[in-house]
Amino acid sequence: MHYLIKTSILMLLVILVLLSAAPFTNAQSQQFSEEKLAQSLERFHKADLNKNGKLTVEEIQQFRQSRQRNRRRAAAVRATQAKDANLNETLSRMNAQFNNVEVELLEWPSELHEKLGKMTKFALVTWPVEKVEGKLPLLINLHGGGQRWFDFDFQRQLEIAAQMGMKRGFDLAELVGKGLITLDPNTAERWSADSLDMMLDYVLETFPEIDEDRVYVMGYSAGGGATWRWINQSSDRFAAAAPCGFTGGSANDDAKKLANLPIWTMAGSEDGKNPAGIRKMVERLSAAGNVNVKHTEFEGADHREGGRAVFETAELVDWMLGFSK
Repeated sequence: MHYLIKTSILMLLVILVLLSAAPFTNAQSQQFSEEKLAQSLERFHKADLNKNGKLTVEEIQQFRQSRQRNRRRAAAVRATQAKDANLNETLSRMNAQFNNVEVELLEWPSELHEKLGKMTKFALVTWPVEKVEGKLPLLINLHGGGQRWFDFDFQRQLEIAAQMGMKRGFDLAELVGKGLITLDPNTAERWSADSLDMMLDYVLETFPEIDEDRVYVMGYSAGGGATWRWINQSSDRFAAAAPCGFTGGSANDDAKKLANLPIWTMAGSEDGKNPAGIRKMVERLSAAGNVNVKHTEFEGADHREGGRAVFETAELVDWMLGFSK
């Protein structure tokens, strides 16, 4: 009898251990399915540490960590371990969905942040997982949103974006799987071209990995308007631009200043006044001598659907990368 009791207790303990481990195993299997591991092996043969032709969850995690450790980075802007644990957790969930890129938090130094208006102290910088030789192009994406959106903190914005399928630069980088860096700054008010110029100065001075002749900018909605204002002020800083989903600027804008800047605009056909305004903007740019201006209209798409379509257009990145200053 005593033996049976001891055996029963032992079996109960084993069952409890297995049950406690189950959620972790299920979570891992969701993040790293067999199909995903096989795809990762095709891209990154070096991740197969034991050279058996198969990847394990542990191997791919070690590979990602080694990539992060080995990536040359200026110490002043080394990716921050945010004090906010929830923000780190959100970032981990985002990265678990990506194969081609790693998204990291970038914290602006206090001295710089004080000069950036209402830009938040954190930005998101995305690096290719696969090592690329030489300098890399930089794609800056400016998000949209109004006051109601700005009132949310950065963490809440990322959660809402994930729930609603709102895309940013890092999503486009993952989609195309190219060797480029993307930067998604964040603001709590209307974007300022002066603040963005100061931000870009700092980024180019601090990240020697970036090819200054291949800097690109894009944005949708309010981010599209901000892209338009920024290139009007500092067109010489960019190799190409994509201001999308906004009103199309003003007839008073000096289109001749942008005659040599490749520009691709996009909008949903059912996005209020935006598609007509953008078509007129394209006409003004063409009349000013811009031979590298183009426009895409997504048939039947409203404002939100047009935004998703922009960030699903992989050809946009290929087109941009074809230009250099």
